[in-house]
Parts: sequence; C-alpha cells; structure tokens
Amino acid sequence: MNLFNVTITMDLVCAAISIPGSLLVARYDRWSYLGWLCWLVSNVAWIAWALTAAASPMWGVALQNGFFFWTSIRGYLTCRKTMKAASVSMPGPTAAAPT
Repeated sequence: MNLFNVTITMDLVCAAISIPGSLLVARYDRWSYLGWLCWLVSNVAWIAWALTAAASPMWGVALQNGFFFWTSIRGYLTCRKTMKAASVSMPGPTAAAPT
C-alpha cells in the first residue's frame, strides 16, 4: 500500500506498534501495562513478518522476537503485580510540598 509515496509494509506496521509501547513503558505509571501489551502484539507481528517476508524465513528476527515475547510477558506480569501491590499509585510527577 502507498501513502504519500511511502510504501507501508509489515515492518513499518510492526515498528508503529513497538514505538508507542516504548513510550508507554517509559512513563512508569498506571498506563505502562499498555506498553507491554503493545510489545506483545508487535513481537507476534515481527515473528509473522520474519517468517513470511519476501526474503523469509529470517530466523534471526524470529528468534530475537520470540525472546522479546517471553521478556514482554514477564514485564507485563511484573508491571501488573507491582501496580496491584501499590494500589495503582505509581510514582509520577507530584507537586512540591510547601516549605
């Protein structure tokens, strides 16, 4: 598919899912778990792309994203556990106490 003379391919779609995931995880607040979910979706998409791309199979990309999928599951579960333990009051910007 072409959009503004840029070919939108599966690798760009995968990257477009991964980038918001990174931004959400970096927030380290109650929305961080959505970043882990983005990464899980993008890992599956990267594996599908690696196995079906024109130069497929790209075993290195598939293996790497298989490992990333495992770490994303662990990260998601740890994030949810931490959020529940903290009653969803994750650290974030707070107002300074008056002196």
